[in-house]
Order: sequence, then C-alpha cells, then structure tokens
Amino acid sequence: MQLSDNFGDRLAAAVQRCGTATLVGLDPRLEQLPAPLAPQSASCQDVAEAFYVFCKEIIDVVAPLVPAVKPQAAFFEQYGAPGMHALARVIDYARANGLLVILDGKRNDIGSTATAYAEGWLGRPGESAWGADALTVSPYLGDDSLTPFVTIACERGAGLFVLVKTSNPGGRMLQDLTVEGKSIYQRVGEHVEQLSLAHV
Repeated sequence: MQLSDNFGDRLAAAVQRCGTATLVGLDPRLEQLPAPLAPQSASCQDVAEAFYVFCKEIIDVVAPLVPAVKPQAAFFEQYGAPGMHALARVIDYARANGLLVILDGKRNDIGSTATAYAEGWLGRPGESAWGADALTVSPYLGDDSLTPFVTIACERGAGLFVLVKTSNPGGRMLQDLTVEGKSIYQRVGEHVEQLSLAHV
C-alpha cells in the first residue's frame, strides 16, 4: 500500500489542506428539517429524499471548509431501503466533493458477522458496497470482534474510530469499573493502542 492510500495519511493531508480537524456530523432528523426541505409526506421514500437533499446542501457549504463528514447511519436506517439508498447517495456525494466519509455506525459483532460489517462498510467504491473511508466501532465484545475490522481496514487503507470511552452517562456503568487497579476503558484503550501500533 502506498503511503497516500492509508486513511491516517489521507486524513492528515485533508486536515492540513483545510486548516482544521473539525468534521461535520450529518444526523438528519425529520422534526428538525428546515421547513423548505420538509418532505411531501411521512412515507419512507419522501423522508429519505428530504434527508438526502438536506445532507447534500450541508455538503455543498462545508466541502471547502472541513476534511470530513460523519453521517449517522441510524437516522437513515430507520427509513428502511429508501433511507439506506439515501445514505449511499450522501456518501457518494460527499466523496465526489472531496470529503472523507467517517460512517458513524458503531458496528460490532463476532466472527463472520464482524467481517461482513467490515467488508460492507469499509473501502473505496469498488472495494465495498458503501465506500466509507472509516467506521466507528464498539470494542466491548472483545478482541475477536475488533480483529476483522482491523484486518479489512488495513487491507483497504480504511480507518476505524474505536469507542473506548463514550460520552453517554450510562457508559460509566461498565467503562469506569476498576479491574486490578485500572478502569475497563483504560484497559480497552491500551489494547486499541497496541493494535494501532502494530498496524500503522
């Protein structure tokens, strides 16, 4: 793999080009759409199309200013196939406008299912069905759940954002537990650091 094919290098170059590490989240919610972009009906098709137009307009504004966008998959998934089609169009449009795409999917599972998630989401067009440059993943199913994501990301020059310590108040219930003098999130963070050092 050439240096420029590595997600970290592409992200660093984009940050340098834009002069900021800020990314823009694309989290469309029906009740928060501006009135001119409101869908014609509450059908999945109409809402999904409105979400696409909303995200497209945001991308048009931010593309020269930021290195990446982060669409939240759940807001599209709730509208079924039309929502997923809208998400695919948002990803394609962002890439066509020179933005990196970090898909906020918080995916994880074990074995073949984790591999299927990684195969589907990560990679450039032609490498994966979705073409995301990076994906958010949860590490709390253990090492065997992260390995497939790391393998595919390395093969395809993609990135992973691992949710080591989350901001939701309920995350403390597990993440802040102490085991042999260290919190679980610190132990997970150390493991993720070792994984990254082995693959960067």
